[in-house]
Amino acid sequence: MQKLIDYLERMQLILGTVFLVVFVSVTLIQVITRYLGISATWTEEVSVNTFIWSMLLGAAVMVRKKQHFSFNLLDNFFSPRNKHLFIIFQNVIILIFCLLCTLYSMEITQTFWHSRWVTIPSLKQGYAWLILPITFISMSIYLLEDITHQTIKLVRGN
Repeated sequence: MQKLIDYLERMQLILGTVFLVVFVSVTLIQVITRYLGISATWTEEVSVNTFIWSMLLGAAVMVRKKQHFSFNLLDNFFSPRNKHLFIIFQNVIILIFCLLCTLYSMEITQTFWHSRWVTIPSLKQGYAWLILPITFISMSIYLLEDITHQTIKLVRGN
């Protein structure tokens, strides 16, 4: 299971990097074409959507690396045992949020699945919205992984 989660993280980093490169490239094309007086309307939609995909894939990885939103200020006030309990509690709250977001993002993706891009009508909007359930599902997996690790540490007394 650990190898599968490691693979998921690696794929998210690779895809996030690819989308970031596409974002920068398309933005550069957009600037050049505007300077030359050429209308390349497709560049705006592509740049926005690749940026969103890149950032959300990165956000999911940050959850695994524990560089997401958390209350670190309180860490020094807890004993090691209570610190593990606090981290588990914090992760459960974020997990509940992610699970709710997964459900609603699946609804949104289904709703907009057949909508078409304005500048590239051959592409469905559903592909752009698909990143939301992907992000929240992978965040949930990473949170469950950390809850498991924290529970093991709590039981062992580490």
